[in-house]
Amino acid sequence: MTEFGNTQVQGDDDREQSRRLSRDSNRPPADIEGYTFLRHLGTGAYGSVWLARRDAGRQPVAIKFYSDRRAIDRSLLHREVEKLETLYRSRGIVRLLESDWNADPPYYVMEYVENGSLSALMTRGVQPPAEAVRITREVCQALTEAHGAGVLHCDLKPDNILLDTHNRVRLCDFGQARMSHERSPALGTLFYMAPEQADLDAAADARWDVYAVGAVLYHMLTGEPPFRTPEFQRRLENVTSLQERLTTYRQGILTAPRPDGHYRVRGVDRRLARIIDACLAVDPDERLPNAQAVLNELETRDRLRARRPLLLLGVLGPLLLIAAMVPLFSRALQNNVDQMKRQITAGALERDALSARALAGALEVELQERLHDLQDVLASHELAGALDFLQGTAETRDAAVQETRDCHNRPLSEMPEWLAALQRARTAADDDNRQRNHEIDTSWFLQDREGRQLWRHPYDERTVGQYWAFRDYFHGRNREFAPDDLPDDLTPIQAPHVSLPFTSRSTGQYMVCLSVPIRGPDGTVVGVLGRTAHLAGLRRQIADYIGNTSAWQTDGGTTSHREIALADGRTGQLLDHPWISQQPADRLNAVFSRLILPQDVLTALTDAESQRAAGSRRGRPSEILLEHYEDPVGILDNETAGAYRSDWIAALAPMNPDVAPWVVVVQEKRGVLQKPVDDMTRQARQTVWTALLTGVALMAIVWTFVGRAMARSVAR
Repeated sequence: MTEFGNTQVQGDDDREQSRRLSRDSNRPPADIEGYTFLRHLGTGAYGSVWLARRDAGRQPVAIKFYSDRRAIDRSLLHREVEKLETLYRSRGIVRLLESDWNADPPYYVMEYVENGSLSALMTRGVQPPAEAVRITREVCQALTEAHGAGVLHCDLKPDNILLDTHNRVRLCDFGQARMSHERSPALGTLFYMAPEQADLDAAADARWDVYAVGAVLYHMLTGEPPFRTPEFQRRLENVTSLQERLTTYRQGILTAPRPDGHYRVRGVDRRLARIIDACLAVDPDERLPNAQAVLNELETRDRLRARRPLLLLGVLGPLLLIAAMVPLFSRALQNNVDQMKRQITAGALERDALSARALAGALEVELQERLHDLQDVLASHELAGALDFLQGTAETRDAAVQETRDCHNRPLSEMPEWLAALQRARTAADDDNRQRNHEIDTSWFLQDREGRQLWRHPYDERTVGQYWAFRDYFHGRNREFAPDDLPDDLTPIQAPHVSLPFTSRSTGQYMVCLSVPIRGPDGTVVGVLGRTAHLAGLRRQIADYIGNTSAWQTDGGTTSHREIALADGRTGQLLDHPWISQQPADRLNAVFSRLILPQDVLTALTDAESQRAAGSRRGRPSEILLEHYEDPVGILDNETAGAYRSDWIAALAPMNPDVAPWVVVVQEKRGVLQKPVDDMTRQARQTVWTALLTGVALMAIVWTFVGRAMARSVAR
């Protein structure tokens, strides 16, 4: 850069010649008594700098000679020395030790700064934000002392910022410095010089140094000084005169977009970026006024950063506390919910077990009462001697079949005695069942000792006269034989018997037959009297009988969650179920074989029966409680079975196998059973989350006001 005013002008050729002469010289321009020269450090526009050692104390120093051979104005040396003498006590300024401008050539001695310039450090790469801010702070501290002494540097750049052994900043090269009262211009270095400084009529201003501080900080963070682009540099190089170059530089800065590279540097916070913007403002009125103002902004930033952990603790502390409490609360709530569900399930199972036990007992009593009713009918005086024909020949029994066929529509008065007595017994039983709200029998029938049906009420042409010896209710062997493959030793039952369930031809649902033997005078069995009933009807009757009508799922109902079913305790075959009672016969025939209790249930039933058999007491096995039960109907792919694809709890009460080897199942939907707990849990969670969100919102509002108050405090 060409100097002006009281500074001797030196062209590019002259500077190159000076550099060459300095490199070629192995000796300093002069010897100075008391100093030993060590090596050449560098050459500037107006002289050279040498590293020397003071003989007294062996302190390293830097000696700057001003060459006299070009008749340089000695006021340059006097001016720089004057500034250094003024700033002698400043710790951030390179200290002046000795000077002699009457020597030939003139020189001054200053302390040697070991680590070189900031420019050399920056050749290694950009500086971390923390280190860049530290260097900037120390530069501002040095400038503040200089400004306080009335000295404006006016040429601050990385080359003029030295670093000592501890990397502390020392400012040097006050050749362009001006006293604050001076009105003469001073030119700095391109891209570190404020735009208004690039004017030969401008007066020195402290804001010039502020701009240079921002430019140096920007350079440390981004690797380039602000506004320097290849295109802008070419424009500056293409002009030849000083005035044109200054004008081009000033206009380029004023019209260029604001530099924003520092915003993309990781670790540069918003406040630091704004401080840089305030230093680089092209309008001096918008720029920070002096180095002390920059220091104040940096200190304010430090205070805010120091407060940030406290602020974060104030904000995040309650949030972290809440975040820590939420899992604890959720775990405690879940534990309580699980415990409540276990208690509800256990209580429900106990209740269901009592109900199942009552149902099984009531069903046993009902079956035995119906058997006793049949025995009472046989013992009544009306039938005394009326059934003696059963002891007769086959022709006698054939005649009875014919009488049944001929007289089934006649009044009782026109019927044979035995037929009228059976009809009256059936009618009396039906009346008694109606009065007690019990299930009406499906049919009554009479069979001879060969299994031929002699009478049936209601009359059925398809069954009267047919042989039914293969049925379990005739022989009592707890199995069904093929009609054409009967054992040779097949005989009628010898005691009252509850048959294996069998499917009705008309409804497709399971029925049961209760049969008693008819004995002749000699005690031999000459026939069988039986009555049949649908299991679904018996199930409804027993539920009503024990007073739990509202507790059970009625056929077609949808509101109750408790249901009962009957199953064969030996095979697991589902005998009766609310779904079964709603299905047509053709659909049931296709799925009955699939309606089997789960294997784990069958295992539990077998174990219970084994324990009963091994014990001394008779009667039915103990109840089985299942916290998870899969309803056999739920495995069907039928749409109407969808309601049973659920998680159930169940209590199973086996009946006394001496009466019937059945098991009563009382089941409840787990989801419906536990719905109150789930509803309470959901409401509790909603309440807690509402409270938490409300608390967070209130904290956000409070901290917003706190933040604004702190911002106003910082601004003041």
